[in-house]
Amino acid sequence: MARTTLSSIFVPFLILLVIAITFFAELTPVSADLKMRKLGSHPSPPPPPLRAPPRHTRPPPPAIS
Repeated sequence: MARTTLSSIFVPFLILLVIAITFFAELTPVSADLKMRKLGSHPSPPPPPLRAPPRHTRPPPPAIS
């Protein structure tokens, strides 16, 4: 029977550990992803542009007849 040494087990274990960490990192939500989950699958539309306040114009002068 072949002897298994620590160095022969360490490399596959390290590879599996990296794969597991990568897999669980994909599952953990990021803060921006949390906002997307609250809103659903579609992001919120951009806010409407700010309108300039209406200008107060003087009425036209009365016509002289």
